[in-house]
Amino acid sequence: MSGTSKFVKVASPLVLLVLGVASSGCQDGLTETRTFACPPRAPFEAHVSELMERRCGTLDCHGSDFRPLRIYGEDGLRSPRENNRTAGAPTTATERADNYFSLCAVEPEQMEKVVSNPGGSAVNTLLLVRKARGQEGHKGGKVFNPFDDADRCVVGWLRGDTEKSVAEACQAALAKLP
Repeated sequence: MSGTSKFVKVASPLVLLVLGVASSGCQDGLTETRTFACPPRAPFEAHVSELMERRCGTLDCHGSDFRPLRIYGEDGLRSPRENNRTAGAPTTATERADNYFSLCAVEPEQMEKVVSNPGGSAVNTLLLVRKARGQEGHKGGKVFNPFDDADRCVVGWLRGDTEKSVAEACQAALAKLP
């Protein structure tokens, strides 16, 4: 399945230490992997990533190594696997792919519910959507309004709308940005 991503569950060193002491060697499952569904990657990389980069990927927001949701891009954080500088080369394919995996990894179980019910209301339960709409606390405040072009871009991709409608919404949202 092209829209499926594989994520590895990782435990912090402190958790490993506590588990090691408490369970005396019972560490089965700490390196197991589980596959989670995510909306298709191609429309995200072609249309949605640029909007996320420009709206959310500044260095003081999600363009930071210290955020669980990291957005890489030309004018923000650059991928550590590349030798680009902020405001240097355009966003690379690697950075767009990293953006995709970052969004999919924030709430993988909830994302899987969205993907398994395309067009359904599960998309409204995603932290990504609730924070962007200002329905949940977000340091950056409200990023878009329900049903505006930016919302239709991101939510349309998440719900599995046609690539054409996602592309049109993303382009309309980008055209309104400075």
